[in-house]
Amino acid sequence: MFNESWPWKRDLANAAERLERARLGVPAVLDQAFACQLFTQQRPWTSQLDGADSYEAEIEALYLVERDVMNGAFAVRRLIGMPSKVTKATRETKARVVRYPLRVGAKAPDVWDALGDLDMYDMEAPAEVVVTANEVCNLFIHSLIMRFAWTLESLALSDWWALDESDPRVERTPDELAGWLVASDRSSTQHLTFIPLRVLVRVMRLFAEDEVTMVTNRRDPQGRMHSTAS
Repeated sequence: MFNESWPWKRDLANAAERLERARLGVPAVLDQAFACQLFTQQRPWTSQLDGADSYEAEIEALYLVERDVMNGAFAVRRLIGMPSKVTKATRETKARVVRYPLRVGAKAPDVWDALGDLDMYDMEAPAEVVVTANEVCNLFIHSLIMRFAWTLESLALSDWWALDESDPRVERTPDELAGWLVASDRSSTQHLTFIPLRVLVRVMRLFAEDEVTMVTNRRDPQGRMHSTAS
């Protein structure tokens, strides 16, 4: 278990703040990197180093988000398992996510399929479900699939996907990080899950801001100690 939980909660709060900023910040960075690459390609006399730098900036921007997501998921899951560090109410936190079922007769993805198109899932049959914070964390920690999901600012991901080809908005470059499409090695045999960025940030902040004021200890009939925080 963690020796002290407050440093983890502090960094969890910082990670949640960075992810919230990344919602609109990362698309801006990627758009700038793409513009730099395009500039280099259109002007062959431009140093190739400029293109390399922009590519590295894109990779770095995505890595920083992935790092905060994975570290945050680990911290939350670990805190859930320590009854004396987080109150029972917070440990029982729920999250609303969207599942897309594996198509009937489709083969569940392997490690190579996970890198390509996700046609094995029926994206036109979304099901909104409520899951535990622990399940959300496990999906990231054991992820076989972890894709960034993009949309237009203030437009729900499902509405972005549903835009008609004649809608002028389909020509616009997505400028908001909506969340992630995730599946663990186990859940991938049944469905793909969309976890909104705002949902993950809310869960992380709940655990980061949780304050334990009292811990009650008791022994069960087998003599094992159980702690309950409130």
